[in-house]
Formats: sequence, structure tokens, C-alpha cells
Amino acid sequence: MKKSFIALAILAASGVASAQSNVTLYGLVDAYVGSQKINGLTQSGVNLASPAGGSGGGLNTSRFGFKGSEDLGGGLKANFVLEAGFDPSTGVANNYTSPYTGKTDSAIFGRQSWVGLSGGFGEVRLGKMWTPYDEVKGSGAAAFDANIFAPAGNVWASNGYNDRPGNSVYYATPSFGGVTAAAMYSLGENKTATPTGTVSAGKIGAVNIAYAGGPVGAALSYQTEKATGSTIATKFTQVNASYDFGVVKLLGALGRVKDGLNPYGLAVSKSTEYQIGLDVPVSSAVTLSGGYAHSKDTQYAGGSDITRKGYGLAGLYALSKRTNLYAGVQDSKQNAYALTGENKIRIYALGVRHTF
Repeated sequence: MKKSFIALAILAASGVASAQSNVTLYGLVDAYVGSQKINGLTQSGVNLASPAGGSGGGLNTSRFGFKGSEDLGGGLKANFVLEAGFDPSTGVANNYTSPYTGKTDSAIFGRQSWVGLSGGFGEVRLGKMWTPYDEVKGSGAAAFDANIFAPAGNVWASNGYNDRPGNSVYYATPSFGGVTAAAMYSLGENKTATPTGTVSAGKIGAVNIAYAGGPVGAALSYQTEKATGSTIATKFTQVNASYDFGVVKLLGALGRVKDGLNPYGLAVSKSTEYQIGLDVPVSSAVTLSGGYAHSKDTQYAGGSDITRKGYGLAGLYALSKRTNLYAGVQDSKQNAYALTGENKIRIYALGVRHTF
């Protein structure tokens, strides 16, 4: 009896041990001092509000979060992520307001909040997470795809996509010789009844396929969004590519938006976009990156086309594996248009980023 009890206790203890979980606190703090000139009006400060809405660091939005996994045995794991954004210049939550949709994300874990399973089959997530379109969108961008330095930052209409919708189901495949794919669908829970009928729920779907092997990187992504009650879906398509020659890395991307809004809130039937750039490792600690971006909108109802262009240049100095100094400039211009006129934006900044 006593031996049986001891054996059962050992088995129970070993079962607990085999299902040990781990939780990690992680984050990033990014702050800069800078100056931006918008159509002749100059503003200076720490983590200035972006012309595209919201405020964050120069390279990345500051955030902290919790992530963890539990080994369930047989190669199966349970995973979760809870992540919140904030502005270190004020300490407040980074409640980003999209200039394209007017939507404000003020959730506690507004960046990510999901739980899922992973194994030999790939990974499944349920909750709020980055879309597959977002996961690869910046892979061909110069100036480190930085918040304020990326050449396409104030130029591309495709920046108006919904990057992390909630109420989503996500699946990513394992890697097959460097090839991966992912798909996500955000289910609409916002169907409403009206005196004349039912308003259809909004929905978002996205997919990507990517390859990474040796010096080559490439990705194709697609996202479609339909607002609640809308009969028209906005469609985003983008191709990103890179090739690392060692002494320099070549970057490029092509994009298209159909039935969307441009960065100044004007409805357009189609926007075509491209950007090119270079990453240049000057030393083991210093990297320079710069590029050029262009976008052209085709207006509805016979309106005139609108073109935008911009460049971005940034330098990154690694003080350690977790701390970087950076500096850069971004300049963009939209040609004159009756409703908005000519728009010019120039940004200079110097900052520091620390990860933990």
C-alpha cells in the first residue's frame, strides 16, 4: 500500500515536470528628440506625434509584454502573448488613432493578446495578433522600416491597413526548405439590425508566403478588409524582396491598394507603390540604410491622379546587443491637389532604443 502510494506520487510529480511552463517579461523602450516640419510649420520635442497618427519611438513603438509556453509532450506546446504599447515621453498607453479609419485602439493589451498551440503541424493562434500581411510588409523597406525614417512612411497608401484586428484565427505552416506561409481571418461580431434589414458584419482576411535562404529573402502578401455594412472591400497586395551581397544588402518592394484611402483621407480607386533601398554595414557596430519610395493614386469619378514621393536615411550604432543609438531624416512630398494642396513633410531625429 505504502509502496503503491509512493509510486503514484512519483508518477504525478513526473507528469507535472513534463508539463512545465515558462513565462517571460520582455519589452522595448524607444525615445528620440527630433524636429518635424509640415507645410512650413515646425514642431520640436520628444517622440512627436507622427503625421500619420499616434506617437511612438523613432525606430519602433515602445512596448512591454508577457509571453510563455508549456510543453505538453509529443512536440506539442501551448503558447500565449500579452503585449501593451506605451509612449515613454509621457508614460501613457500608446492609443494609436488611425487617420484612415479614425479607430482608436485603447485596449490594455492593444498590441497583442492571443493563446494557441504549436507543433509539427505549424502554429494556431486565437485572439488579437499581427496579420500575415503585416508580418512581411517591412521586409523590403529601407531605413530599418523605422516609424519615422522609412521612406514609405508618409508616402504609401497601403500604410492604412488594419495591422492587428481582434477576434481572429491565425495559422502558420512549419518551414519547408525555407518556405513558410500563414493565413488569418478576423471574424465579424458587429452585424447589426436596422429598421430596413440587417447590416453585414465587417471582416478582414490576410495571407502570406515567404522564402528565406542564404542571401535571398522574398515575400508575397495579400489582405482584404470590409467595413461593417460596406459593399466594397479594400484590397492590399505587396511583394517584398532582398538580396544580401555581404558588403551591401539590396531592398525592394512593390505594392497595390484597390478601393482604399490615401494618407490624406481621399478615396481612390487604385494606388500603385514601389520602394528601393540599401543596407550598408559600415562596421560590426554601425549600419547605414536609405531608400526612395513612390506612390500614385488613381481617383474616383474622373478626379486627377495624385503622386507622392519620399526618401529616408538612417544610421544605427550598436552600443551593445540590446542598446542602440540612431539618427536619421525622412522627407516626403505630395503634388498639389484641389482638396489638400501640396503637402511637404520633413523629419530629423536622434534617439536611443533599449530592449529587455
